[in-house]
Amino acid sequence: MFKFKMLVLFVLVVLLVGCTPPISSIRGSGNVVTREEDISGFDRVDASHAFKVDISQGETFSVVIRVDDNLLDKLVVEKSGSTLKIGLKPSLAFLNTTLEAEVTMPELTGLVLSGAVRATITGFKSAKSLKVDVSGASHLSGDIEAGDAQFDASGACDVTLRGSAGDVTVDASGASTVDLADFSVADANVEASGASNATVNASGRLDADASGASHIYYLGSPTLGRVDTSGASSIKPR
Repeated sequence: MFKFKMLVLFVLVVLLVGCTPPISSIRGSGNVVTREEDISGFDRVDASHAFKVDISQGETFSVVIRVDDNLLDKLVVEKSGSTLKIGLKPSLAFLNTTLEAEVTMPELTGLVLSGAVRATITGFKSAKSLKVDVSGASHLSGDIEAGDAQFDASGACDVTLRGSAGDVTVDASGASTVDLADFSVADANVEASGASNATVNASGRLDADASGASHIYYLGSPTLGRVDTSGASSIKPR
């Protein structure tokens, strides 16, 4: 599995290099500065560019950024609608950089991670639905209690969460892993493709489709509904 993920990442890099003109690179100065952003009124987070992001629930809003001082003019931290966006300006490569963010917010209903972001979510409890989209070798871990939840993971990503939700939908592709063994749900609809793995803990109905050497595991003794496998894939209890 590890070799396959590395192959997927190599192919993605080759495609990107072949489709884009040469870009310059910026090396982090090593002098890390902290900046507090005056942003509030968001319930979604969109992070990119290999940031390390810690997101926790709190009564008030807080956004604290730590980066190398020579990246301040390349930094993008802004609110678009109800979404907090964290990243860097495009068309640049960044080497040996410190890119960290600490975010506190009352509710989390949406999370988008791309470009090798490593994110942790902590302490969220809400009856509202949650939508998570993770791509480009990003990682998500932590705990949350939510209403219905949707998880999309593609491009060699890892999602490992504890907590609970109502019904859950999972789509794992491109050598990704979604581990919800400690995340209890009612009904689950799970698709895994392209050598991906998904684990759900469901007490209701489980619909599952595994293809392309992927594997779906389940806990919680769910009632099996539509179950399809192809291409050396499997769906089985864990």
